[in-house]
Amino acid sequence: MKGLLQRSGSLLQFTAIRFGLVSLFSEGLYFILYGLVLSMSNNDSSTALAVAGGICIVMNSYVHSQITFKVKFRWRLLLGYLLIQVVGFLISFPIGVALKRLDTGKWLIAIITYTLWAGISFVLTRVLYKRKSLKSAHQPPAQK
Repeated sequence: MKGLLQRSGSLLQFTAIRFGLVSLFSEGLYFILYGLVLSMSNNDSSTALAVAGGICIVMNSYVHSQITFKVKFRWRLLLGYLLIQVVGFLISFPIGVALKRLDTGKWLIAIITYTLWAGISFVLTRVLYKRKSLKSAHQPPAQK
């Protein structure tokens, strides 16, 4: 057991592994929140989507800063993360539509678009969070 923990601990040194674990946790939380809100809102899927999705976007932005990229959270990161998710959607959605027109299977479309969106999210979030951490590291302390 100790060896397994040591191996998994060494795997956690990789940003991509931490990103994936945070994302998996977030997906699980999203489905739980979606189900709870859906049951409390007379099966209104739009409300459930908005509430669960909104909570998960805010949570992801914070957890990625703290766990995945190990940088101080700033509200600008949340705005940047939100824009990254919009970019992921704007790229993945038309590809999903094109794949559907090519009679690609529904689950294959889901896997392809999820992988594409996750890859875009990882690369752009890494760029955003690392750039923000470098800027804050090079700024002189505020004068009192």
